[in-house]
Amino acid sequence: KVLRHDFYSIMSEIQDEVTEGAILAFIEKVSMPFLRAVATLAVLWISGKAVANARLASGMIVAVLSFFLTFTFLESLFYTVGIQLAVVALFILCINGALVGMSIGVLMPFLAPGMSFGLALALLVAAFLPTSSTLYFSITAPVAAVIGGIISARFHRPIMLALATVLVGGGVAACCASPNLFPYLMDVARGYAYHPQDITVLTEKILNFPPHITLGLAWVSGSVLTIVSLFIRDTDVRHFRLFSKPQSSSNGTANKGGEPPFMYNTPPSSLEAYNMFDPADLPPRLAEYANMVYSACEDLGNFFGFQDSSVRNQAEHILILLSNHRRYMSSHILQAHVQPPSPIHAMHAKMFSNYMKWCRAMGVPPNFSKMNSSMSAPPAVASRVVDLVLWFCIWGEGANLRHMPECMWFLYHKMMEEYTLSEGYTQTRSLYAGHYLDQVVNPIFKIVEKSMKGKNDHPEKLNYDDFNEFFWSKTCLNFRYTAEIVTGDVEMQGQMNTLLPGDGAQCIAEGLGVAPKTFLEKRSWLRGTLAIYRILEWHIVTFYLLAVIAFSRQLVWGWVFSLEVASGVFWVFNSLHLLRELLEVWAVFPGIQLNGIAICGSVFVLASRFLILVYQTLYLMSAFGPEGKTYLNITEDSNFWWWQYIWLSIICMVPYILQAFAQLYPPLTSWLYTNQNDFVQSFLQILFPLSRLYVGKEVHESFKHTAVYFLFWVTLIAWKLYFSYMFEVWSMVLPTLELSDDYVNFSNEDFYRMTLLLLLRWTPQFIVYLIDMSIWYAVWQGFAGTSVGFSEHLGDIRSFKDIRDNFGQAPEKFCRKMLSPDAGSRRGSSASFLGASNPSMSATTASDESQRLLGGDAHKLQSYVNRLLDVRIQKWVMFSAVWNEIIDMF
Repeated sequence: KVLRHDFYSIMSEIQDEVTEGAILAFIEKVSMPFLRAVATLAVLWISGKAVANARLASGMIVAVLSFFLTFTFLESLFYTVGIQLAVVALFILCINGALVGMSIGVLMPFLAPGMSFGLALALLVAAFLPTSSTLYFSITAPVAAVIGGIISARFHRPIMLALATVLVGGGVAACCASPNLFPYLMDVARGYAYHPQDITVLTEKILNFPPHITLGLAWVSGSVLTIVSLFIRDTDVRHFRLFSKPQSSSNGTANKGGEPPFMYNTPPSSLEAYNMFDPADLPPRLAEYANMVYSACEDLGNFFGFQDSSVRNQAEHILILLSNHRRYMSSHILQAHVQPPSPIHAMHAKMFSNYMKWCRAMGVPPNFSKMNSSMSAPPAVASRVVDLVLWFCIWGEGANLRHMPECMWFLYHKMMEEYTLSEGYTQTRSLYAGHYLDQVVNPIFKIVEKSMKGKNDHPEKLNYDDFNEFFWSKTCLNFRYTAEIVTGDVEMQGQMNTLLPGDGAQCIAEGLGVAPKTFLEKRSWLRGTLAIYRILEWHIVTFYLLAVIAFSRQLVWGWVFSLEVASGVFWVFNSLHLLRELLEVWAVFPGIQLNGIAICGSVFVLASRFLILVYQTLYLMSAFGPEGKTYLNITEDSNFWWWQYIWLSIICMVPYILQAFAQLYPPLTSWLYTNQNDFVQSFLQILFPLSRLYVGKEVHESFKHTAVYFLFWVTLIAWKLYFSYMFEVWSMVLPTLELSDDYVNFSNEDFYRMTLLLLLRWTPQFIVYLIDMSIWYAVWQGFAGTSVGFSEHLGDIRSFKDIRDNFGQAPEKFCRKMLSPDAGSRRGSSASFLGASNPSMSATTASDESQRLLGGDAHKLQSYVNRLLDVRIQKWVMFSAVWNEIIDMF
């Protein structure tokens, strides 16, 4: 009875499995043709609008070919490993290859379609050949790709993109419709023989076609249907406009559509009108440099056509600033050996410090005026006055262009270049008042205004930062600053036209009109992921290493095997960095255009890291596979392949190593970013994309602050790693081993089911691992705040008696913080506010003062006491005014 019962039970299970398998096979047999037909129609429909979006179409075409090549040439290497994880790794690499190919296609929309067309054409020709050599595709495909790429890059015509779409799109559609085409193309690419039985019977007995001809015709049929879809959906294809160059999008140009140009009308004004000071009766401190400033204002105002009232305002502005800069001539502010020769030198150095940095970033020498013969002043002083006057006149009429500082420096650079080249006959040129506003400011302002007031969404709208970053590139120097073509309105000598720079160049407004967007804040969670990428990367890497340590401790691994497992962290680093590069390309697509170095650097990083990732994956799968001796189908000593893996991985770690050294000594970062060597800059633009920015290159902290910062984070990270290891990682080792043992010991356990269970187990632990950093940061911040409070004696006053006792010191400390050391002397007092009762006075000075008081007469003693009382009263008066304002606010 027991045997009969077991027999019936076994037969029932077999019958259920057969019935279930038959049902699944029937469903697959019925549904697959329908799904293939839907996929074919979808591919044809999408291909019909490919030419309309060149970048996206280029990326999709290269992505398809990259997936095909990756799967074709890696399939045999991974399937022979003998573990299911290798199959998962193969598809991960194929997806990465497709994403890398898409990124390269997006970055090079003029080159990638031609190369794709050449490669697809070589594969199509090989598909019709009766016998294919192993080296045929390996030789013809690169040659055809190079020829197609050269043609595509040379002529920049959409026809090449259309041809690539026809071949690749038709091939994908044919593969969806015919299940035998994809494996046949794989064998053609590898040079293998392919003889499918079902297609052989159909073609030989019914159509009398060999199998390879039938499959090749299937691809051709798909391409023909793609051409039909292009003619139906794309207007340019329908009207044969594929041979014209693609026109770049424009954000608007000045004075288009018949709009009359803005002309400034000089308002009636009296020469006696002034703001604060009468030019004929200036105070002594302002009158010192008045002649030089007014002379330069008159000369520059006539030469460039500034408004008269604006020039007078800026002249007064400069004189007041020069008066304020006299403080740098005082020993209270600067020591004698570092004091500038004059207030003009101090103001010039301060105002043009950013201009010097901009010129250094552009790789051009700064433009400053030469000796002005009309001024009776030293050349070094007179030339600096002209520089200051020109800059303030440009700034005074800049309007909203002041929101674009590099644009203002561009205008100064070009205008001063024109002024210095016109030396000797600047007096002969006199433009009407308002010429600068009409021909320089207004054309640029119109471009900015049109974009800012547009109804487009953020991705299509340029703001002040986008326009300003146009002047971060040396390309801007190829434009002229003014929209005016010299006509009869300009009273100049005929010789002048041959000396002015920028003749024949485009106006800067035209360049801004077609300027691309430089930063695209896409509304996506991926943008947030990219912003905190380094934090996520650190958590993933450290979590992996903690897990290796925990398993090594539980399973009692040897140090050699533990080191080999831990070396998988190189694979994690490389894959995460590759993911970051893909996100960077996604962030700039499609509205941002990169320069040639940036594009080549991104392509190099993507391609090299992907190839290294392929090797790393092959090594790890083979090293931990059942064979463990053969790598890349080559039998070799394991130490040889280990060291190949190590040095390739170290190459990937170069950016991290450089960043670590730069963080240890922050001034090194500023030195690298500001270094003008072409090789250094090219290296930085490839490995560190942030170096392409103009700003943020000299913002390092001192080494003292960096040491404190390191102490804070090293202690915080050490505690976090210890706590996470003990309570988040170690507790998961035994459950993981139990799940793995079930998969190893029971044949009915599925690999993917076990993987899903492990992910469900480990994901909450990893989320907690991500979150607890903020908790420990809050705790460490409390510790740091407490230490700072004790060091600065915060909270020492704890009672009203302490408040009353310390309130008397408030005026003294208020004046020490808010007033300069010579404040008393500037207000007519006989002593400095800070020097009279400064507690930091040296012991020698105090002793000398006491000796003078003791040895002096009573009149001097009384005079000194009155002086101290006078200073103390003035401090209380100023403090009380501020204190009353504070109380009134409540």
